[in-house]
Amino acid sequence: MVSITPVLLTGRCVRNRVVCREHYRLTVTMPDFPLTVPGQFVTIAPAAPTDASGSFYLRRAFSISGLRRAVGQVEVDLLYRVVGSATRWMASIKSGERVSLIGPLGNGFPIAESRSRAWLVAGGVGLPPMLWLSEVLHEHRIATTAFCGARTADLLPLSVPDVATVSRDACSASLCAAEFSSHDVPAVLCTDDGSLGYRGAVVDAVRTFCDVRSPGPGELVVYACGPEGMLQAVAEWARERNILCYVCTERAMACGMGTCQSCVIPMVCDSDPQGWQYKLCCTDGPVFDSRTVAWVARELQK
Repeated sequence: MVSITPVLLTGRCVRNRVVCREHYRLTVTMPDFPLTVPGQFVTIAPAAPTDASGSFYLRRAFSISGLRRAVGQVEVDLLYRVVGSATRWMASIKSGERVSLIGPLGNGFPIAESRSRAWLVAGGVGLPPMLWLSEVLHEHRIATTAFCGARTADLLPLSVPDVATVSRDACSASLCAAEFSSHDVPAVLCTDDGSLGYRGAVVDAVRTFCDVRSPGPGELVVYACGPEGMLQAVAEWARERNILCYVCTERAMACGMGTCQSCVIPMVCDSDPQGWQYKLCCTDGPVFDSRTVAWVARELQK
């Protein structure tokens, strides 16, 4: 896993476009950006006061959904959903405006070179890091399949050229989403209400797909990002089948750099009397081997 000292950068908005209902893709350019891998994140804030009173928004953390390097320029993509005042500010950013970024933060997904197949499981706003990860896995020549779920079709931030061709069969992965098909990655699309693709939870589609395809534990690695309940379900399924699984977790973060200690997550610890202890999502994660997360401790805390 990569861990790089984060830096403070000022970038300029290149594009900020609507992807689907409540979702935008912001592209920021800057002269350089440190070595970064999928799963790592940045925090973003205005580069200058947002109103006449001189008010700033607190920084918000977002996974990097894409990164492209050219001579003298780096473009960083952030896929986000508008849910509050800070993301409403982000949706108002216009081409040419400057923003402040701190990154890269956290660790990233390890590329399991010994595994010939990779499955990406994304639920809701867990999709962004999977978009970039699919590109990297393609570069490593690892056969990859994506499973993407949302509550309803217009909350799935993917480009689906012909909705009518999206299979409702959880066993049918196809090149149906442009963001994945550009890397030759077939996808199974799922919605809770059945308005697009398979009707049901994305983890159910993964189970069904696995029952039919029957991959060997030694050939498959699973990468997951999404709501914690989904991550726990994927982790338990992977443990039952002895499949290597990495989860990208999420917590509310005030700093993203380990100072505020607000993003704690319980992790397995055999030396602790409780069997678990806290680590920080921002600096120890956000990516963890799913077997090291103390999911039972999370249940006890509720």
